Amino acid sequence: PKSQNANTFSVFRNGARLTQPSPLPETLQGKTLFPHVAFRNVSVQVNFGPEPMAPLPFSCRMAGAAAQPDTETLPAPEPKDGKYEVLFPVGYPDEGTFEWLDGFLAKNPHYTELSDRKIIEWAVASGVWRSKQQWGKEGSNDKPRYDFGLQPMDDFSVRGVLEAVTPVFPRHYVVMEVRGNLLPNEREKVLKRFSASCFKRTARVVMGEPPEEFKVSQHERLRKAKQQKADQAWKAKKAEKERKKQAAERAKKLAEQRKEAQEKRQKVIEEAKKKRAEAEAKKKAEAEAKKKAEGGEAGEKVAEGEAKADEGGEKKAEEPKAEEPKAEEAKAEAEEPKKMEVDEGAKGEGEEKKAEPLPEGAELQRAFAVFDEDKAGAVSKAVLEAILIVLMKVVKDVALTQGMGIKDGKTVRRLEVGEVVQVLEGPVKEETMDVLRVRVKALQDDVEGWTTVT
Repeated sequence: PKSQNANTFSVFRNGARLTQPSPLPETLQGKTLFPHVAFRNVSVQVNFGPEPMAPLPFSCRMAGAAAQPDTETLPAPEPKDGKYEVLFPVGYPDEGTFEWLDGFLAKNPHYTELSDRKIIEWAVASGVWRSKQQWGKEGSNDKPRYDFGLQPMDDFSVRGVLEAVTPVFPRHYVVMEVRGNLLPNEREKVLKRFSASCFKRTARVVMGEPPEEFKVSQHERLRKAKQQKADQAWKAKKAEKERKKQAAERAKKLAEQRKEAQEKRQKVIEEAKKKRAEAEAKKKAEAEAKKKAEGGEAGEKVAEGEAKADEGGEKKAEEPKAEEPKAEEAKAEAEEPKKMEVDEGAKGEGEEKKAEPLPEGAELQRAFAVFDEDKAGAVSKAVLEAILIVLMKVVKDVALTQGMGIKDGKTVRRLEVGEVVQVLEGPVKEETMDVLRVRVKALQDDVEGWTTVT
């Protein structure tokens, strides 16, 4: 019966399954599959049979024990005369030698290029990391710079391995060494490596007036390169335009948020002032009413004292001098409320001249309640940043660096005069240069970094 795992592949290690059965693409189903295992920096032992090295959870035939009808044997391609050709192109430097090679390999894909350019291409295609700083510093096609940061690559040890291996595996080769193929002693060394009887060594002279086909292909290559450069410039210009548009929209939105926050803050301040003025007016009115009430009582007491003095004068004519202190006390009591009223008025005028007191806790709660539109009991970070945001304007071209330190800080970009930045942290004193540094975000493109303030 047909297995449910037909047309699938699985990976096992020491008899244990590593992956679940994965279906083969439809384009590969029913076709001959050639086993291939590729790892980097790992030694792998592969067993093709006839018996598995560890028992599997199912029974199957290994590749080494497969029946003849289930396998397909392809003979290795051999040249007609039994000899493989090794080409040595001879041409002037920077006279189209590598351009000729690209056209030759396109027409003859069964030839393998042997050159430093090809070694670097194989390494990059295999995932060997190369610093981005070295791109664009390739040197020449004949002797490009390696700069992989790996000793076996940078000291050309891999080239020595390739020179030792290629004569052992007979194939059609193109030894592309522009300088080496022009020098007799260098050319003689390479000829000795391919001295086996299975190789036919041929020198191909690439000089003189090129054929029309080569000219057309080079013109097309230059046209494509020019078009690609123009497309990249257009895409960069479009991306820059879109970036500026988004930065302008963000700046506009931020300005609207700041304006809205400012209006709310002003509204809260005005309401607080209004309520404080009403409270002070009410307090002043109560004080005046109290003063008037106290003044009325004092007047009644003075009138009563004068009546008693008149009555005593009628009864005893000898006692007027004794009653004078009482009359003076009554007069003092009558004048005392007037003095207090003047003092209170002076005190009120002094209070109006003093600075307004800071908002109290209740007033701050009412202020934040205005910003708390969702009644969640707290304001969002964006609203709080919009209220407390600190902006600075660049008045002199200055560098924007990744770190706080000036000497060891890598420059991100330069801030131009007129740019607006938002302060995120600082100011912090930079000890080595004795200046103040702040961490900011440029509103133009949201780039963050440290800069110097004066």
